[in-house]
Amino acid sequence: MKYTRSDFPKGFLFGTAQPAPSLRGLDCHRFVIRWADTLPDGRTLDPEVLEGHAQQIDRLLELGLRPCLVLDHRVPPEALEDRGGWRNRDMARWFAEFAEHVVARFGDRLFSVSLSELSSDSDEPRTETRSLHHQLLARGCAIRMMRSYGMTNLGIELGNANPDMLEVQLSGRYPATMLDRLAAFLPESWQDDLEAIAKLIDWCGVSVHDLSGAKTLRDLQNHTKDLPLFVTLADEAIPDQNQALSIVHKALAEDIPVQAAFVQSEDVGLVESLHSLLSDGPQPAPWIQPRGNLHAHWNLVADIGGTNTRLGVVTNGELTDLRKYPTGTLTDLRAALHDLRDDVGTDPRAVVAAGAGPVQNGTIRLTNANLILSEDDLARATGARHTFVINDFTAAAWSVAEIGKADVEVLQGEASPPMGTRLVVGPGTGLGVGALLYSEGHFHTVSGEGGHMGLSPRHHDEVEVFDVARRIAPECFFDDSLVLEAEMFLSGTGLPILYQAIGMAGGQINTAARQAKDILQDALDGSDPYAVKTARMFTEHLGAIMGDLAVALVPTGGVFLVGGVAEKNRWLFGQDFLRAFNAGGRFDTLRRGMNLYVSEQDEFGIVGANNFCKNALAH
Repeated sequence: MKYTRSDFPKGFLFGTAQPAPSLRGLDCHRFVIRWADTLPDGRTLDPEVLEGHAQQIDRLLELGLRPCLVLDHRVPPEALEDRGGWRNRDMARWFAEFAEHVVARFGDRLFSVSLSELSSDSDEPRTETRSLHHQLLARGCAIRMMRSYGMTNLGIELGNANPDMLEVQLSGRYPATMLDRLAAFLPESWQDDLEAIAKLIDWCGVSVHDLSGAKTLRDLQNHTKDLPLFVTLADEAIPDQNQALSIVHKALAEDIPVQAAFVQSEDVGLVESLHSLLSDGPQPAPWIQPRGNLHAHWNLVADIGGTNTRLGVVTNGELTDLRKYPTGTLTDLRAALHDLRDDVGTDPRAVVAAGAGPVQNGTIRLTNANLILSEDDLARATGARHTFVINDFTAAAWSVAEIGKADVEVLQGEASPPMGTRLVVGPGTGLGVGALLYSEGHFHTVSGEGGHMGLSPRHHDEVEVFDVARRIAPECFFDDSLVLEAEMFLSGTGLPILYQAIGMAGGQINTAARQAKDILQDALDGSDPYAVKTARMFTEHLGAIMGDLAVALVPTGGVFLVGGVAEKNRWLFGQDFLRAFNAGGRFDTLRRGMNLYVSEQDEFGIVGANNFCKNALAH
């Protein structure tokens, strides 16, 4: 029988597959992007390889062909093979990141994407089982990532894989017969991977290699049920084009849901004759290149304070939405994160949450919010593949990573912050200190507790103030000395303690507790001499401790004041502040040479969380 298009269902697609000597006009062409070629060292993209594929896709579109991509994981980059290859569970994440690089570049120009068949080059049961399990996980992670971009028409290539492995992909469980053989060889905690493995696919790709292909498809349907099949007719199955098409036609007659057939042959004449054979009859509707349906990847950044939590949506590195919520329980936070994710409509690629508190093993205890938050909590609430919890002054330090002339008020030094190591100090509710070390063109976070360095009297008239303060906050003093934690005077929490100590040292037996903002207002208008002295001591001691920190670090990229106190009380940072900052004895000259700024960035916590996120994902 001589077949024409009229013998096949409306909309049925015919295409060629790599290798193909001719791309002359069928409906689609299937091509391969290989992991090892695209990221030779496992991390760095080869721009020439990507550009070559971009030109290939352009050519297909110019010819009116639908580009059908296969992402090939079977030969990983050599550098990743050296790290255990598919025996290493991290391969699943690395493969998803490779897939994301490709999708972010070409996704809006592709008709379909499939993931290559499973493979194993080991006969050792444990190695083979772990390898296949991690490949299944990699498929699931990659599909989840592509769905997060809004992509559809996603499939998997079956090759010669055991149909039971397909069952794992489709149902998220190992058949009992497989577990009897493999349970002892599966990796630790393999059950936790099943949800990620069982990601819905839109079709399966299968190759047939002989004229019994219809039976192959019939047997496969016992597993795939109504799932569409894309069939590749390999060289061996194509003695001539009519016999090749008879395989597909017979399967369709048996109600097997074949939707596309690809001819894989290096025979120019065969491909050309197939095109001629099918040129008669109704053509499938032309494929229209999708526009606007591919979501740009986005990240979610959070600045969690004792009172309010800010959630930011970052698209292509820029903040596109910012929402403010009262800081409540962990359940409240999860709900807010989940709602924002639902509003956007896709999972974020990454989530970074910054808050005041110590971070240990991916968990932060938020001091002022009575809240414990883990990276696992963030992942469950948002579906993000990368989650980070960081200290608020890690975020504060990162907020100055990209700071420019327009974002600062210059107190001393160059008009625009030069590149180099940067020191950040922020008097707020507490006293935060952070730094970015600059090395070989990159910033690296330095975490610490500089706000709890020792503070001691600078002048004779301050000795009694410190002595009185021992009675107010004895636990904050260092042993039996007059040295106390800097934060206990140099913060919104500490200012009232300093004011009270000054009042008591001046003869007031019961100095009323006052809020920091009221003390500073009275100091500014000169209505309260104790408030005036409080502001002076705050200014001088903050300047001095910042100068000391600067000498220790020598931040050639600048010293930055951040936070609410600096933003709302610029009058504190005049000549008295500079004199104290620059007073270093034999190192006066070094201090006077420092670049000193007040950061004027809005939402510096969100800015810093975003900069941290960009750096973390890049490395």
